Amino acid sequence: MIRIDRSIIFQIINFLTLVFLLFRFLFKPVVKALDERSDRIQREFEKIEEEKKALEEERRRLEEELKNLKEKYLEMLDQANKEAQRIKEAIIQEAYREAEKIQREYERRAKREIEQLLLELKEDIVDISEEVAKRILKVHITPEVQTRIIEEMLEEAVSRLEAQLESTHEG
Repeated sequence: MIRIDRSIIFQIINFLTLVFLLFRFLFKPVVKALDERSDRIQREFEKIEEEKKALEEERRRLEEELKNLKEKYLEMLDQANKEAQRIKEAIIQEAYREAEKIQREYERRAKREIEQLLLELKEDIVDISEEVAKRILKVHITPEVQTRIIEEMLEEAVSRLEAQLESTHEG
């Protein structure tokens, strides 16, 4: 038979007490700490996953905003080009108006100068005609012949002046 000694019983009791104490004071806290650590790690993973989703959503939002900004940029660029074209056309129109104004002013000046020259020329023709008439009279031409010659010369001079005046107005 087996004989049980007291020391074996104490050893068994000590062993069971040690197992109980180890279980109570060491195993449970270690398991609890491992469970808490596991839970904390799980929460961190969930938090990281949420942040990853939030970052992905932010990336999508920023891409959409970038797309909208590109569209606005292209729209503003198109508007700027249209505005530049409008300003260019306005400047060109203003330049044409100014050129026409200058041209009209020079035409008025030229017309006045031509009229002045024609008046001076008519006066010169009258003076020349008088001189011619005087010379003719000195030669003793009859008054009828003198008058006819003077009239013909004046008519010819006036028609030449009118032709010159018309050609300068047309040019």
